Amino acid sequence: MEDRTDEVAHRLGTDPRIVAVLVGAPWRRAPGSTEPVGDPSDPSAPDGPGIRGRVFVGVPSPSELRALDLPADGLRHFGLTPAELRAGGWTDADLRSAGLTPPGAGPVTVEWFVAGEPAQLMLGFTASGPPLLARPEPWWDGHEQALDPADTEEIPGLAACTDPEGEPGLQVQVVRDGLLRRARRRLVHCTICLGYVHRADTTHGACHDCAHRWLGVLY
Repeated sequence: MEDRTDEVAHRLGTDPRIVAVLVGAPWRRAPGSTEPVGDPSDPSAPDGPGIRGRVFVGVPSPSELRALDLPADGLRHFGLTPAELRAGGWTDADLRSAGLTPPGAGPVTVEWFVAGEPAQLMLGFTASGPPLLARPEPWWDGHEQALDPADTEEIPGLAACTDPEGEPGLQVQVVRDGLLRRARRRLVHCTICLGYVHRADTTHGACHDCAHRWLGVLY
């Protein structure tokens, strides 16, 4: 697919070489990605940011889970509503990284780019707000592969970055390394061609191409 690294760097207001150093390269458009239409979140909605109520003891924040190298999207299974979590001190970014929509907000449309072969990082842009970094979770929409972002984190330090060794750049690298660790734990070797493939993209241990060619599997 077409290398879009220059476009990504232009939108970030930085140099393609800095993009490559901090989050890798080349970048290509993620399958099915669309142009962002804006963030419809309403900071004046009831129980808006900054309002604190009951604190639900025992429910870790996304950052606490990431410190333990655990996926933030597991937080949705605690059974608390987004309003309850935000009342307990979570931010809207915390909720979105856990796969939840903040109260009073619709889902934010994100334009995603992907890097790695197989895909290991996703970089997202919205109409407003900082750039996003996530790991890809592949799935199949009929005969077409799609990628869902998981463990999404904001990386404001990448925008307009001029020094990859400065504090903002180092913070981006910390986020990148955590996402890559989680992404690579989901990679396995195809039992036929021995290439790396996402575990979700295998059939009888083989990648889709090998499963079709050697095992006669039709997709």
